[in-house]
Amino acid sequence: MGFSLKGTAAEIAPHASLIFVQMSTGGYIVLTKVMLVPGISTPVFLVYQFGVATILMALMALIFERSNRPPLSIPILFRIFLLSLLGLTMSTNLLAASLFFISSTIQAAVFNMVPVFIFLIAIISRQEKLGIGTLSGQGKLFGILLSVSGALVLTLWHGSSSSRLTSGLGDWPALGFVMVLLGVLSLSAWITLLGPMSMQYPADISLNALMFFFATIQSAVIAVFVSPVGSQWKLKWGFELINIFFGAVCYNGVSNLFVTWCATVKGPTFIASFSPLGLLFATLLETIFLGHSLYMGSGVGAILIVSGLYIFLFSKSKEESQYYSVEEEDAYVAAP
Repeated sequence: MGFSLKGTAAEIAPHASLIFVQMSTGGYIVLTKVMLVPGISTPVFLVYQFGVATILMALMALIFERSNRPPLSIPILFRIFLLSLLGLTMSTNLLAASLFFISSTIQAAVFNMVPVFIFLIAIISRQEKLGIGTLSGQGKLFGILLSVSGALVLTLWHGSSSSRLTSGLGDWPALGFVMVLLGVLSLSAWITLLGPMSMQYPADISLNALMFFFATIQSAVIAVFVSPVGSQWKLKWGFELINIFFGAVCYNGVSNLFVTWCATVKGPTFIASFSPLGLLFATLLETIFLGHSLYMGSGVGAILIVSGLYIFLFSKSKEESQYYSVEEEDAYVAAP
């Protein structure tokens, strides 16, 4: 079989896209810790961020999908509204609110279970086959568990008390745990549902523009009740704007577009396998730009994350090659 540049690029593109997504996630985590100045509430911050992402996606949709955008129906719009509520509004607001009751270390530990939740939901919804009796199925499961273990080691082996986000502010840790658990479950369900939704409405940019539009409205309703004071809606020039635009363009806009596309071509479990890299990139960025120390847990966790990701991707590749081989054999047998 000869070398195909187009085929190689098509094979690399999903991997490169999700690496970009996790690099953006790591950068956003660091920016949020450093640059988010006290004064503006989280729901208000999300209204601005989702609003900018809506404008960006709408402009891209006008440029790239004007001629091939499928028609919208009321049922499709309602499903997009619910998807936006589940994956953007609920997950982000619940995760942000949980930090008032639990530490960010505990939140990160629960958040690192996203790959496991996605894997389970994908199996239940029959988007993924467990195949525990095959080597590739065992490899996928072991790779995900190894990456999650690495993320937990990276999170829990050491803790920092210097950040504003690392200490819980309330006396209701159980409430905070429920919030972060619901936020993680809603995010996992959202990633699992993206692929089917993209197949029902095959215009990924327009789909994301609509999701961000609904998320802006939903977050605005929450913000009006949580932050009725006008001063809490006032933006300051500088760090807040940088964070809003970086979050809107990279962390939400382009990243969500890549995630939607990968959910269609590779499935939700493939996306889940990359999620521990976000924490790894955040740790590296904090070390390089903020001068944070690297601990033994950082090194061990990084090795486990990368090893687990490699095992999962290798097993997934073997599974796909076996699937296509069976299809080719069936087609050959069926041929006259």
